[in-house]
Amino acid sequence: MAIKDKDGKVYKLRGPNPLMKDQKEWDTKKTKLINVGWDSEVVEDERNPVKKFKSDFNVVEISDELGLMPNKEATAVVPPKEFIKDIQESQIEVIVEEPEKAPKPEKVTTLDVDPRLARILRERGVEYFCAPAVGKKLHTDDLYDIRYHTIQYGDKYTFDAIIVDQSDLQLQFWCARPITIESIIYRKIKEGGERWWRVNDIEAKTGGYLVLANPSDTNPDFG
Repeated sequence: MAIKDKDGKVYKLRGPNPLMKDQKEWDTKKTKLINVGWDSEVVEDERNPVKKFKSDFNVVEISDELGLMPNKEATAVVPPKEFIKDIQESQIEVIVEEPEKAPKPEKVTTLDVDPRLARILRERGVEYFCAPAVGKKLHTDDLYDIRYHTIQYGDKYTFDAIIVDQSDLQLQFWCARPITIESIIYRKIKEGGERWWRVNDIEAKTGGYLVLANPSDTNPDFG
């Protein structure tokens, strides 16, 4: 049974566009194409801006100065699925709020660093906060009969580092003093917006230490 409108006409849900009733197709024989058949040309700039910048501003190659060798395993990108799996399997930290204490004056540490490394730190160094991992604490849940560990942190401090390589999922830097595994670092800048990193690996390198860090699942306040 057909559906009719208020005027008694058959109601149509769809139908041809009336504007296209008298439309005619283009005559492809009379169509002319413009700007067809052009040849591409690549113009090479003989002046190398990278080399000119290095010569004008005395750019220091960090890998050459520190004697670093490429390490594909250390700088490999972590697949997103593995990164998410590690986060899901990471242990939960129990945070206990403590009353605020008066800030302690930062200790000034004098390091005996090679003059060449001292120059690189002065020219290319960046300052980081560090919450050092000092141990682990065992927790027992009698109700569910489970045990888990949480990382214990010491007093925060600041240190200078030279960034060797950085991506969204990994940070590699060189520093003059050792940093314990599982420590959390955060770049010290007024603008903020930086990422917290957890130290994953460290090895002695060229009178200092080459550190590898991954995104941290804990974001302490370094203010």
